Amino acid sequence: MNSQSYPWIVAALAVLVAVGTGFAALNQPTPPPVSVAEEDAATLLIHLQSDITAALEALDNRLAHAAFELGKTNLSDADAHGILANLSATDPSIVDCTVSDAEGTILAAEPAAYRDIKGAEIGGQAHIRHILATKRPIMSEVITVAENIPATVIVAPIFTNEGLFAGFASVVFRPEALVAGIAEPAANGTPYQVMVIQTDGRVIYDTDPAQIGRMTFEDPLFADYPDLLDVARRVAGERYGTAVYGFVADGGEAVQKEIAWTTAGLHGVEWRTAVIRETG
Repeated sequence: MNSQSYPWIVAALAVLVAVGTGFAALNQPTPPPVSVAEEDAATLLIHLQSDITAALEALDNRLAHAAFELGKTNLSDADAHGILANLSATDPSIVDCTVSDAEGTILAAEPAAYRDIKGAEIGGQAHIRHILATKRPIMSEVITVAENIPATVIVAPIFTNEGLFAGFASVVFRPEALVAGIAEPAANGTPYQVMVIQTDGRVIYDTDPAQIGRMTFEDPLFADYPDLLDVARRVAGERYGTAVYGFVADGGEAVQKEIAWTTAGLHGVEWRTAVIRETG
């Protein structure tokens, strides 16, 4: 790719590298000015990365506090239900909040609409096996949860006042709703599409709702676009970067798109966060 042809994604990548490494540009030659469009693209991408990560961390912090308070209960009494109910009301992306024992059996869930999952055995799920083995918090990728919907789960250990592991608390949330609350106002009025995908290629969020949930590497929609799939593999495998690819839009018109991406996430789970612009 000729970098002279795609100045905005080069500018975006430069900002990503600077932020990712944490270096300040002290005692360096002043770079040439960039256009408003270039600044907007780079600023949007960093804004998305920062705010999505901050939103995940906020959920994680509230869950950790709830887990601490749950350690003072028997995990299924009125106090436990109250803690879960309060936690479930803290963010509109939250589906429900649960508490489980040290064997992976759900003991309580809130809000009330999800109380019927009490008794579900979830110890076989990968993120639950992790917390039972390590007693450390974790976030899952999008999975089919006990509530029988696709969602993401953040899990935190619960310890008694004596320091004994008693079980774990979980926040079940819709990642597309979490990201939408950030991406929609941020990208409104710009020429950029926002996309967030897992490293396995699953689309977590897209400006086009029809793309959400698609598995990029398996979906027949993309099978005839090797250029796009090559870029998708780069996005999945690299924490940040830029690329150009071709695609046939609705109506059969061939278009070229530019993409710049970086990484947000929590507890080692990475969400590739991208801004995309159609160029012709």
